[in-house]
Amino acid sequence: MLGWILKRSKIFIILFVLFVIIGVFTFMQLPQREIPETTVNIGTVNTVYPGATVDSVERTITNPLESKLLSLNGIEEVSSSSAAGFSTLIVTVSDGEDKKEVFSNIRQAVSDAAAGFPEEAFEPEINEATVKMPVVSYHLTSEKMENLLPLQKDLERWKEEVESIKGVSSVTIKGLPEEEIVIQLDLDLLKENGIILPDVIDAINEEYYPTPIGKQEINQQVVQLTVDHYTSDKLIEDVYIGKSPLGEPVVIGDVGKAKIVQKQKEDIVTLDGEPSISFTAFVEEGQDIPTVDERVSEKVEELSEGLPENVTLINYYSQASLVTDVFDGLFFSLAISVIAVIVTTALGLTASGAFVVALAIPISVLMGLIPLPFVEVDLNQISVIGAIIALGILVDDSIVVNDNIQRRYKLGDNAFNGAVNGTKEIWVSIVTSSLAIVFTFMPLIFLSGGNGAFIRALPTVLITTILASTLVALIFVPMLRFMLYRKTSKKVPVAPGLLGRPLNKAADVYADKILKPFSKKPKLAGILGLVFTTAIFGLAAFTPFEFFPAADRKEVTIDVSLPIGTTLEETAGELEKIEKMLLTDEGVKETSVFAGTGLPYLFNSSLNVTGPNTGQIAVRVDREKQTAQGLIDDWISVLREEYPGAEIFMETIQQGPPAGAPVTVTVKGPEVEKLLEIRDGLTAQMEGAGADFVVDNIGKPEPTLKYVPNRELLKDYDIKVNQISEQIRLATKGIPLKAFDNGVAKRDMSILLGEKDEPLDLTKLEVAAGSAAGGSPSIVSLDTLVDEKRTEEIQRIPHLNGDRAITLRAFPKDEDNFKDNIQKVVDKEREKLDDQDYSISIGGENQAQNDFFAEITVLFIIVIFLVYLLIAFQFNSLGLPFLVLIAVYLALAGAILGLFVTQTPISFLAVMGMVSLTGIVVRNAVVLIEFMEQGLRSGMPIKEAVVEAGRTRIRPILLTALTSIVALVPVAASGDTLFMPLAITIISGIMFSVILTLIIVPMMYLAFKKVPATYTTLDQ
Repeated sequence: MLGWILKRSKIFIILFVLFVIIGVFTFMQLPQREIPETTVNIGTVNTVYPGATVDSVERTITNPLESKLLSLNGIEEVSSSSAAGFSTLIVTVSDGEDKKEVFSNIRQAVSDAAAGFPEEAFEPEINEATVKMPVVSYHLTSEKMENLLPLQKDLERWKEEVESIKGVSSVTIKGLPEEEIVIQLDLDLLKENGIILPDVIDAINEEYYPTPIGKQEINQQVVQLTVDHYTSDKLIEDVYIGKSPLGEPVVIGDVGKAKIVQKQKEDIVTLDGEPSISFTAFVEEGQDIPTVDERVSEKVEELSEGLPENVTLINYYSQASLVTDVFDGLFFSLAISVIAVIVTTALGLTASGAFVVALAIPISVLMGLIPLPFVEVDLNQISVIGAIIALGILVDDSIVVNDNIQRRYKLGDNAFNGAVNGTKEIWVSIVTSSLAIVFTFMPLIFLSGGNGAFIRALPTVLITTILASTLVALIFVPMLRFMLYRKTSKKVPVAPGLLGRPLNKAADVYADKILKPFSKKPKLAGILGLVFTTAIFGLAAFTPFEFFPAADRKEVTIDVSLPIGTTLEETAGELEKIEKMLLTDEGVKETSVFAGTGLPYLFNSSLNVTGPNTGQIAVRVDREKQTAQGLIDDWISVLREEYPGAEIFMETIQQGPPAGAPVTVTVKGPEVEKLLEIRDGLTAQMEGAGADFVVDNIGKPEPTLKYVPNRELLKDYDIKVNQISEQIRLATKGIPLKAFDNGVAKRDMSILLGEKDEPLDLTKLEVAAGSAAGGSPSIVSLDTLVDEKRTEEIQRIPHLNGDRAITLRAFPKDEDNFKDNIQKVVDKEREKLDDQDYSISIGGENQAQNDFFAEITVLFIIVIFLVYLLIAFQFNSLGLPFLVLIAVYLALAGAILGLFVTQTPISFLAVMGMVSLTGIVVRNAVVLIEFMEQGLRSGMPIKEAVVEAGRTRIRPILLTALTSIVALVPVAASGDTLFMPLAITIISGIMFSVILTLIIVPMMYLAFKKVPATYTTLDQ
């Protein structure tokens, strides 16, 4: 086959050139982003039930929805929160399920449940959650907020135009209150004209949303039928309601007025103390970040030309600049790695051999890029690091094939026979070792959860690149060596390369001075080496641990939740005080405040629970004077002491997927009062066990004004509780109507008695009593029917999989033994439970990490088993694969040693590096044993076969190890907190493995060959 290809070398060269062109085109088309784009297997079901109490929402909305959803297949978890007037369910789809199909079933189930909702409840809104990734964010600032309010219509136009840009999914505006239409009714005029509230609501709906008529065929022509109706919000006051007692027509303008007003503020935003409006654009999935950023920037620059002089536009955040910085650093490391690998190959190869290997590098990388669009992998930090790791591995195949062809030429083969025989001798080992690498990384593609999605690009790039490099090594390298060697009359030198003679001398020293003496007592040498290696694993206990490191960024976010009942303006004031405290730190150079709903997903941060009492502060530090983590360490305790009644968290951007609390404790049971009692006990004990902060998802009771009806009077007057509730709601917040939408403008619309948020006067609110004996109904004021009572009540009831559940999140003062201490607290509280209906479980970030490492362990066992089977088939032996796997054991010990010496934390990427070593180090052992086996088959004595195999293979083993190491040195030296542990792990693992592999594997091979063959072959 190879001979047939060599005779058609020019055709296949053109084919490789074509692959390179396609690879370049693919590289140019791949989207760039900072971190991998991941999907979220969750969705939300939100239902508004205006005016409903917490228990009413739970009973009539949340419970029916949960009952329907929990019966569906493909749903892993349903959590919910029932609050006054609002129900929220979060649905998690099981890994591996078809998300579209599951959500189709969810929509049907929600529709079935909604059929039984109260009439006042709105239709549930179902959203499939997506990762909102901001591409660019601006601040519009001015000295006074009054200067920004007139920008309402301009920013609505900005929003429409930016959202129309290709690649932009949505735009979020914060800090500018939205407008709504309020129909303000006068109670006295309503009574005077004999109009009741349902008449007004029906009149508006019937005028603005008439029943569609459809189409009809008239004179053999199908025409659309329609009724002319109002479509302008300016005509609301002209809507006809009915007749007055005097028979006169009454319109809305006769009993009230319609006006456009600003909604109640949800956000107050400032930048460096000045009032501001935040304008953030989000990118669609699969889009190239720099391209979309450029489009949005050009459009915003064009739109900003009409801004008033007293308004300043500031580019606050640009993901493109971050992406550019990241890729500049990574591509610089990649360029250094390529140069280092080429220089390294020149040390032990001829000039033509080094040239061939140098060409093999870009060809393999570019061919490896071709499949990436089809497996939905783009250019990001993880995929580029995968390419850098692959760079050190992919060149190994080419070096091994090139070196063996070079050996055949030294033995006297001609150009054709040397290329064919040199490749033939080694191709099985090349394919086996390449498949071993593929089998090593393949299971990582199937890692579940956010960690799996985050890392998936790395094994994918490695697999595609290694497969490409194998084709290049087995076809392109011998083809090019054949074409170059047949045109030269020079013989291959005995000591090729810049370090040819030293390498030859090293080979002789290794074979004659090391292998020969050690071969006299192979068992002792092998056992001592394994004992020494095993002892190294104990160093793991003295090596720091860190699942994902903090990113080396300038931003710190401060999440603040003030006591419930704090108004938005008060929250903004308190955040401003915190901001001023932080500005006393000379390392702080910029601050922005987002009171209310918090940041628009900037810096990987947002608030899970929002309200008028919540907010976030974003701080940028001057890294010459302060670090992000340093700011957190300096200020977190100070702020919590200053605001003991608030929940305050300071975070910086973390590399990798978002992590939760170190420990969570979930309490389940039927009665809220009992759950709160258990919660309070757990909180106190957890704080005593080392928790610096404990928060939960139910919160403290909020101030409540309860209207207690006189039940006897209600019976006497034949009045229902809902009539009272409706009147109070109408006079306070108003009742929402269908949103006004004429195709041009869309605004929420509500109906209200009197002025919004004015003090409630029960004497002015009246309800109609039931008529007696056919008489006309009497009117009763609310102050005679209800009494006001001030109290406190829980305003949120959380559920987990249909059960009431409170989840506590605990953050430690000191990480040492924290989880063990909390486990003891949980065990103690469990013993106190005297009711089987209640349960306490523990989880959290640590549990997620344990689950990850458990999954990695299972995958690693699968990897070892696959590699074992692969090698067993190659050598037709059940015993020889164990010798190969010894190299993996040695590599893992070397990785631990490297992390310990450098005191680099054992982290997610360090573990990924250890798994990667399995595939990387197998090649050396496979090729070494393959040459020993070839020696035996040629009739050599076993010791001579071992010694000569070592003499022949030490050069390519050292070269391949050196290329893998130098490819990762730039990454290890870069100081990148995310990838440095991975690089150190692989470098130290390879170094340690190579040194001991060259001794232990040959000695174990000699010891193994003394085992009766009856127990070693697959045939038997």
